Amino acid sequence: MPLLLSDRPQKVKNTSLLVEYFEPSFVVRLLKCGLLKVKDLVKAYQEDACQVLGLTDKERLELESWFNEYRLLKPKKDLIREHLPAPNPNIVPFERIVLPLGLDGREGSNRGDNHSRSLEATDDLSAIRSWLVARANNVNTQGVYRKEAERFLLWCTQERQIALSSVGLEEASLYLRWLEQLGRTPDSLWSQQWNLPQHDWLGAKNTPRNDPQWRPFNAPLSHTSRKMALMTVRQLFNFLTKTGYIIHNPFDQITRKVPFLDGEGAPKEYADRSFSDDQWAQVSDYFMHLEDDEAKARLAVILMMGKGLGLRASEMLNARAEWITERMVDGETIKVIEVIGKGDKVRRLPLQDEQVVMINHYLHHRDLPELGIVAPETPLLASLGRGAEAKLSQGQGVKRGLSRSGLYRTLEQFLENCAREIEGTEPMAAAKLRASSTHWLRHTFATSALKSKMPINVVQNAMGHASVATTSRYLTPEEAEVARAMKNMKVF
Repeated sequence: MPLLLSDRPQKVKNTSLLVEYFEPSFVVRLLKCGLLKVKDLVKAYQEDACQVLGLTDKERLELESWFNEYRLLKPKKDLIREHLPAPNPNIVPFERIVLPLGLDGREGSNRGDNHSRSLEATDDLSAIRSWLVARANNVNTQGVYRKEAERFLLWCTQERQIALSSVGLEEASLYLRWLEQLGRTPDSLWSQQWNLPQHDWLGAKNTPRNDPQWRPFNAPLSHTSRKMALMTVRQLFNFLTKTGYIIHNPFDQITRKVPFLDGEGAPKEYADRSFSDDQWAQVSDYFMHLEDDEAKARLAVILMMGKGLGLRASEMLNARAEWITERMVDGETIKVIEVIGKGDKVRRLPLQDEQVVMINHYLHHRDLPELGIVAPETPLLASLGRGAEAKLSQGQGVKRGLSRSGLYRTLEQFLENCAREIEGTEPMAAAKLRASSTHWLRHTFATSALKSKMPINVVQNAMGHASVATTSRYLTPEEAEVARAMKNMKVF
C-alpha cells in the first residue's frame, strides 16, 4: 500500500501535519514514534531512524523520493570533514602555535638592534600579540587581524620554513601567488610548486578553533579577501618596522595592486549586494508563513536589526538590552537604540513601536520580561539552547549570546529555505538569495534609505560610516539611468 495520499497539498511546509500527506495507517505508525509534523519526519530520516520507524525497503524508497521531490532534506555540510586527511599537527590556531628555535624569530635575519627598538617582544609570537593589543581596539578588528597574521605566520614557518622576522622580498612576493593558487590548483600541479598539500590548509566552514579538524582557510580567497590579507600583513610589518622590531619592511617593495583572476572581473557595487523591493517582498512573505516560535522571533529581530536599522553583524551580536533607552529628541521623548560601533563610536538610532514590539515578543519567547525590566546586560540575540541560560534573579536570565557562526548559519539556512520556495518560478532570484550573506541586510538598508531620498549624510550617520565616500558607494546613478533608458529600446 502506498504511503502517500493520492490527493494531498502540492505545497510542503516543514510545519505541516503529516496527516495531510500520508495514509492514516502510516500516520499512526509515525505518531507512535512521536512524529507529528513534516520537520519531525525529516529529522528522524536524516538521523537514520528508519529501522525504528519500521520502514520496508520499498517504503523507504517512496519516502526518499518524496523528500527529494520537494527538497526537504538538508545537505550534509559535514561531509567535507569526513573526507579530510589527518590534520597537520603544526598548523593550528594562533593561540596554540608553539615555534621551535630557528622559527621563533629570536635570531631572525631582519631583527632590529636591541638598543634601538621600542617593542619589548623577544620573539615573533609575542611581537604579533603586541601588535594586536596596540592596533586592534575591538574584538571584531582583533579577529580579522589575528586571522591574517595567523595565516601568514603559519605559511612562513610551515610552508617556507622561515621565521616571520626573516621574511624578505622573495617571501613577500610569493605569498600573493600562493593565495591565488590555494583551492584553485590541481593537486598534481600544486605539489610541483609548494611543499605542503592543500588539504593541510583547507577545511570545512565554521569549524570551531578548538576542533582538531580546524584549518586556516575554508575556500579559495576572493579578490577582496586577498586584498584584505595583503593589506593586513603589510600593516603588521609596518608596525614591526616602526617599533624597531625588524629593520625593514619587505612589503614596501611589493606592489599594492592585487590582480583579478580569470572569471573574477570587477568587484560588484554595494548596490548589487542588496535585495530589490521584489526580492525582499519574497523574503518577507516566506518569513510570515513560518511557525511562531523562538527561532522565528529571533529571526525577526535579526532581519529588523540588519535591514531595518543597518547594523553590522558585530553590532547585532554585541547588542544588549541596555542599548535601548528613551531620549529627548527634538522636544519629544522617543525610544532609541544606542549602537556601539567601530572604534567604540556610539550612534543613536530611533526605534519604531513595531521594532520594540518585535524585541519584546522575542524576549517573551525566552521567558524574560520586556525591555526596561529585563536585566540590562541581556543579549538581544541569544542561542536557542536552554542549557546555556544563567539565572540572575526571579524571572530573569541571560542566555549565552549568539555567536558569529550561529548568526551566519541562522541567516544562511533561512535564505536557503526561502530560495527553495521560489526557485521554481524565480530561479535567478533564488540564486541571488543563496549568494547573499549577513552583510547584505546592511547593504539593503543603505540602498533602500537612499532610494527613499534620505540625505546621504543622514544615511552616513545612521550606518556609522567614517566618510561619506563610503556611503556614496551605494549610489549607482549612471547604471540607473542606463537601465531606465534601455527599457525604451526595442529588443532588436
